[in-house]
Amino acid sequence: MKLIDSIHEKDIVSKCLIILAAVLAALAIGAIFISILQVNPFEAYYYLLIRPFRNFRSIGEISIKLVPILIVGIGVSFTFQAKLSNLGGEGQICLGAIGMTIVGTSPLAAALGPWWIPVGMIVAALFGAFWAGIAGFFKTQFKASEIITTLLLNYIAVQFLSYCVYYPLRDPKGNIPQSAKVASTLPKLVEGSRMNAGIIVALACVVVYWIVIRKTNFGYRLRVLGGSIKAAAFGGISRKKYYLLAMLLSGAFAGLAGSIEIAGTQTRLLEGLAGSYGFDGVVAALLGMLHPVGVLVSSILLAALSSGAETMQVKTGVSSLFLNVLEALIVLFILLGFSFFGSGKKAKASGREKEKK
Repeated sequence: MKLIDSIHEKDIVSKCLIILAAVLAALAIGAIFISILQVNPFEAYYYLLIRPFRNFRSIGEISIKLVPILIVGIGVSFTFQAKLSNLGGEGQICLGAIGMTIVGTSPLAAALGPWWIPVGMIVAALFGAFWAGIAGFFKTQFKASEIITTLLLNYIAVQFLSYCVYYPLRDPKGNIPQSAKVASTLPKLVEGSRMNAGIIVALACVVVYWIVIRKTNFGYRLRVLGGSIKAAAFGGISRKKYYLLAMLLSGAFAGLAGSIEIAGTQTRLLEGLAGSYGFDGVVAALLGMLHPVGVLVSSILLAALSSGAETMQVKTGVSSLFLNVLEALIVLFILLGFSFFGSGKKAKASGREKEKK
């Protein structure tokens, strides 16, 4: 374990400073864009960053956006631990939502009562795992880039969801393309707010991630594989097996996020359900440095930004799509910062080796 856990506190502080600098740099450039639109950037950032926390109702809106971002971010963290990239969160959410809707609108749900929800969540997780497993299979068997395959699978899943709401799962009593309402929904936690029990499931996912990564052989082997493929091979760790398992687990979490969107927020299957949660989950994992607490804090930040972006658009006229630009800039600066940080560490290491010689 010492090989994997020997991360110096200095490195952690440096990475936190890089992330903080990335966020500040993205906000500074964003302020320039906002100024070009002849809008006061301080006013825009007030609605984007501060206004979402003004009351319990607003916090409830943040919570329903937090749940899918956090669960997808936790799932993505499993693949990042193994140095894989799962960019297919959107598609896996769609498949999970479809699975949840199939169960929730079936006679089984009526027979089970509220107990259909955990059954639907299991089915949704299996659907999501299957979708991610396709990319994992091509990665392990044909060395196909999981970045490309997961991205392409997103388009297929989105179109398949559209097909489902127009044809097999469409509500025959409705005039617009959407499914019938599911049999029952997750209970609300705060009166007058849309916060529901999905937040409990999301927090449980954080705990599960911490236990699996830090307390199990599976998590240890994932981290060994992510640290060094040669070390993993020397230790008898099958790269193909753990790559596939990491993708399946990541997809299962994204599918679970899709199930909570159905049972907790939307109550029915409809187009555009996944939104930008797939990409937001990746950003949360990067911002949180794959640490469970870090991913949680990053997810809260992104959920608040998503909630605030809508208010910002109404109050200042700055499009909510500005948030996508801001997130892209944050990721870009983080990657650049980590790249320079890694290059600096390698240069110091090579310098020490030369001194020894």
